[in-house]
Amino acid sequence: AQKANPFYEEWWFLVVIALVGLIFILLLVFVLIIRGQSKKYTKKSDSGNGSKGTALSHGEMVSLDEGSFPALELNNRRLSV
Repeated sequence: AQKANPFYEEWWFLVVIALVGLIFILLLVFVLIIRGQSKKYTKKSDSGNGSKGTALSHGEMVSLDEGSFPALELNNRRLSV
């Protein structure tokens, strides 16, 4: 009768455990990166919401003109001063 090695001493088991550990570490890193980017985005959007209630000065409109599409839409409106 041959004495069989337990499965946890086989080479393939160690490879499977290493791959599962690597996948777990990569998932953890990706989750942390995504959470960090979402927090950065909410900080930027919160700071942008505070200035929406106030009227734009001429200098701010000129700086928007140097931007892109939203400036074109702003120029077509008549703003009361």
